[in-house]
Amino acid sequence: MLRMMKKLPTEPLSPCRACRGERGFTLVEMLVVVAILGMVVVISIPSLRRSMVRSELLGETQMLSQAVSVARINAIKQGRRVTLKFLDDNATQNSGMVHAWVDENGDGAPNPPAEIDIGRWMVTKGILLSPDPDNANELAGLAGTTLGVVFLPNGNTIANVGGTVVGVGGFVVSDYASNQILITVQGGSGTVRRQMWNPETSQWSDEIRFWRY
Repeated sequence: MLRMMKKLPTEPLSPCRACRGERGFTLVEMLVVVAILGMVVVISIPSLRRSMVRSELLGETQMLSQAVSVARINAIKQGRRVTLKFLDDNATQNSGMVHAWVDENGDGAPNPPAEIDIGRWMVTKGILLSPDPDNANELAGLAGTTLGVVFLPNGNTIANVGGTVVGVGGFVVSDYASNQILITVQGGSGTVRRQMWNPETSQWSDEIRFWRY
């Protein structure tokens, strides 16, 4: 047995054999991977952009709808009149702040510290708020030129320029791609409705799917 072991060759592994399992990428393989990644990026960018446009505008309208709910709930819980301002005047504004406060004296203007804040919601820059273009759903007039919605202690809502708990008030939320969503608030119940402008029919639709990019 010892003789056989002595006769066995003990040649060291050649450099090629030792490194065979550690071979890296070739230049051609790297170029192929880069090309594939480039194609994936080019294909995904339009889809990503569309998704961002939709999510931004829908996020803003959801926030503004929640502002209505928060203001109305506080009016009922506290048994006080609450005013919610949406627009500074009867014109388009870029971003801005939506503000709700306890309006003890009913003058449509915040008077701190006696009248406490309910909430402030900042609208993203580039998002436009504007009155209903047809003036069919004009919001209630507050102090000065401001427009918004008033919630009475019993939960009734004054949402329109008529100053009663019947009728509807609303405003338009739009973005740089001219996508438009009309938010209306029902007088009395404070129910919020969202409709999107359909450029093909030139009408407001309950279907939120008429996107432009």
